[in-house]
Amino acid sequence: MQQSARSRIVARAAVGVLAALLAAGCSVSVGSPKAVGKEEVAKQASAALSKKIGREIDDVTCENDLKAKAGETTRCELTVGGQKLGMTATATSVDDDKVKMDFKVDDAPGAGGSAAPDPSEQPSGTPSAGSGGGAQTVDRAEVARQGKAALTAQTGQAPDAFSCPQDLPARVNATIRCQLAADGKQYGVTVTATSVVNGTVKMNFQVDTAPNG
Repeated sequence: MQQSARSRIVARAAVGVLAALLAAGCSVSVGSPKAVGKEEVAKQASAALSKKIGREIDDVTCENDLKAKAGETTRCELTVGGQKLGMTATATSVDDDKVKMDFKVDDAPGAGGSAAPDPSEQPSGTPSAGSGGGAQTVDRAEVARQGKAALTAQTGQAPDAFSCPQDLPARVNATIRCQLAADGKQYGVTVTATSVVNGTVKMNFQVDTAPNG
């Protein structure tokens, strides 16, 4: 029992770190007119996120340079307190030689999404869409995992269950309905693909305001 309680405390502490890392942004001068080097992206992310949570990020590494074009993304991995987390760096705007970047942290190193501060709407950068029946989709299990991670990060408590009956088409404005169980109540969740960039799908999770059962 003591070990179980300790595990829950550790889990909540990890969620607390994740929640604190939900959103941060900064502007950085682009070293070239085409991209921000992956080392510079990692440096800016480390500085912004360290300031956000009030402690130093142990390490940040990014897979690729970030193209200097609004909507472009690159995946990174950060380590904080011995915990590895995934992160998506997104170029939100480009003004002359300045690229403004947003850093969204998630619980899946190297792949996955992130949560945003709004409790009813969580944008989430997802892994590259997979192929299903010839059409590009995000697997229903992955959508559910991303939704559960987003809500866990936002509330500090994992939902009892999160399930989706179908895959999400990798197409802007495509939607599916999912189900969330929390505190013995069922809530509907509308999942919308808000952007698809280089095979990476960004999703919003809109939780119904009233339970349906």
